[in-house]
Amino acid sequence: MNQEPPAIPSAEAPVDLAPALPVREIFRRFWPWVRPDRYWLPVSIALLVAGAAGEVVSVLLFRNLIDQVLVPRNFAGFWAPATGMVAVAIASALLVFLGQYTATRIAERFLLRLRTGVVAHLHTLPPDTLRRRWHGDVVARLTTDIDQIEQLVASGVIDAASALISLVFFVSAAFYLSWPLALAACAVAPLFWIAARHFAARIQTLSRESRRCEGSVTAVVEESLANSELAHAYNQQSREVDRVRRHGQSLVRADLATARVAELYPPLLNVLEVVGGLFVVGLGAFELTQGNLTLGGLLAFAAFMAQLFGPAQQLSAVAAVLGTAGAGAERVIELLGTRSPIVERPGATALAGVRGELRCKGVRAGYGGRPVLQGVDFAVAPGEILAVMGPSGAGKSTLAKLLVRFMDPDLGGVLLDGTDLRDATVDSVRQAVTLLPQRPQLFHASVRDNIAYGRPEATEEQIVQAAVDADAHDFLRVLPHGYDTVLGEEGLQLSGGQARRVAIARALLRATPVLVLDEPTADLDAPAARRVVAPLRRLMSGRTTVLITHDRELARQADAVFRLAADGSGLGLDRPGRRSA
Repeated sequence: MNQEPPAIPSAEAPVDLAPALPVREIFRRFWPWVRPDRYWLPVSIALLVAGAAGEVVSVLLFRNLIDQVLVPRNFAGFWAPATGMVAVAIASALLVFLGQYTATRIAERFLLRLRTGVVAHLHTLPPDTLRRRWHGDVVARLTTDIDQIEQLVASGVIDAASALISLVFFVSAAFYLSWPLALAACAVAPLFWIAARHFAARIQTLSRESRRCEGSVTAVVEESLANSELAHAYNQQSREVDRVRRHGQSLVRADLATARVAELYPPLLNVLEVVGGLFVVGLGAFELTQGNLTLGGLLAFAAFMAQLFGPAQQLSAVAAVLGTAGAGAERVIELLGTRSPIVERPGATALAGVRGELRCKGVRAGYGGRPVLQGVDFAVAPGEILAVMGPSGAGKSTLAKLLVRFMDPDLGGVLLDGTDLRDATVDSVRQAVTLLPQRPQLFHASVRDNIAYGRPEATEEQIVQAAVDADAHDFLRVLPHGYDTVLGEEGLQLSGGQARRVAIARALLRATPVLVLDEPTADLDAPAARRVVAPLRRLMSGRTTVLITHDRELARQADAVFRLAADGSGLGLDRPGRRSA
C-alpha cells in the first residue's frame, strides 16, 4: 500500500473541518468507552432522582407549614414540619452529593479510557501518517474536544435521565396539588424544547468552525515555539507573533459568533421561565380567590414551578451541549478514522529465533504513486554490515522505513530469514530490528530511563555497561545527578555527539539481531564524528547492520556497499572487503 508524503497545510486554514455526523452515530462510536461503568450510571441517576424526590417532599412539608402553622397562627405545630424539612434537606443533600460524586467518577474514568484509547490508536500509525497532521491540532483534539465529548456521552446521559425522571416527579406532585395549574405549567414547557432545538442546531454549526480555529491556533503556537531558534536566527519573531495573532483573530471571530447564540440562550430561558411562572401564578391566584386552592398550596405550587422549570432547563442545556460536544466528537471520530497503511496479512506469524539474514528482492516503493525506490536487490548475511550510499533524495531513508516496516513496498519484498516482512506480525519485526534514526530522539526523562527506553526491565549494571560501550559513561556520571539527571526536551543538556552516544547506548542495550543506522554521524563535526565511530563499531559487531551514510570513512566499516542512483534505482552491490577506518 502506498504511503503518502506529509500534506502541505494551508497557511490560512491549517486545520480542515471534520465531517458532520448525526448524534446517534456519535453515541454509537463513544458508548463503548462508557460501557465499563454502565452499572454505575443507573446508580448515579437513582441517587440524583432520590435527591430530587426529597425536594418534592420538602415542598409538600412547606405547604403544611403554611396551611397548618402560619395561616392559623398555630406555633405549636411548627416543630413537626420544620424538623421534617431539615431531615429531608440533609438526606436530599447527601443523596445529591453521592449522585454527583458518582457521576464525576464515571466522567473521569470515561475521559481516561477515551483519551488513552485515542492515543493508543495514534500509536498504531506509522510516523509519516502522523506527520501529515499538525501536532498542535492533535493535542487540541486529545484535550478540549474529548472533554466536550464527556459532557455529552457520560455526564449528558446522567443529566438528561435524572432531569427527565425528576421532571416526572415534579409534574406528578404539581398535578397532586392542582391539576388546572399543572396543565397550565405543562402548556409552557414545550417552549423550552422548541428553543433548545433551534439553538442546539445553530450552536453545533458555529462550534464546528470554532473547534477548527482552536485546533489551528494550537497547531500554529506549537510549530512557532518548536521553531523559535529559526525565528530568532532570521530575526522573524514579530512574524511568528503575527501568525499567532492572525489565527487567534479567526478564533475570536468564531468564538464570538458562537457566543452570540450560546449566551442568548440562558437569558431567553429565564424570560420564558418568568413569563410562564407569572402565567401559572396568576391562574393560581384566581383559583385561590375561588376557594379551590389554599395559600399553602399556592406557595407550594410556586415552589414546584421553580423545581419544574429546573429540570426543563437542564434538559434544554443538554440539548445545547449537543452543539459544542457534537463538533468536538466529529473531530475525534475523524482522528480515529485515520487508518495505518501497514496492515498485517491474515495468518501473519511472529518471527522467532531471528538470525539476521536480510534480503531485498525487486523492491519498488514510493509515495502517492510516485516511485522513490526501484529495482532494489541485495542480500546481507547474518552479522554482515551493508553500507547504503547515494545522493540526497535517492531514497535511503525510505529504505530504512521499509526495513523497520514503517511502510511496505509497492512491488517486490523485504525478507528476514527468508520470511517476507508482510507475512510477519509488526510487533515481531520491531522486536527483531532496531532503528537508530538520523536525529537522536531523547525524552524529558532521566538518563537512565532514556537508555532503558527499549528495554525497561534492564538492570542498573546493564544500563551502565551500555553507556560504557557507547563511550557515554564518562560524561554521564559527571552530570549534576549522574544517571538520575533529567534531560531537557530533545536532550538540551547534551551536545549533539553526546546525545548521539546516548542513543547508541539505548540501541546497544536493546541488542536486536538486525540494526538499521540512518546517517549516524550526520550533523556532527569531524572530532565528534570520530568519537562516535568506536561506539558504532561495538554496536554493529555481530549484528546484521544496514548502514545508511554519506560518510565514506564510516562506510569502510562495511562488508559490502549498495549504491543508489539519484532516481532511486539500485546500482548494484560492491563487496570490497572491510577495511579499517
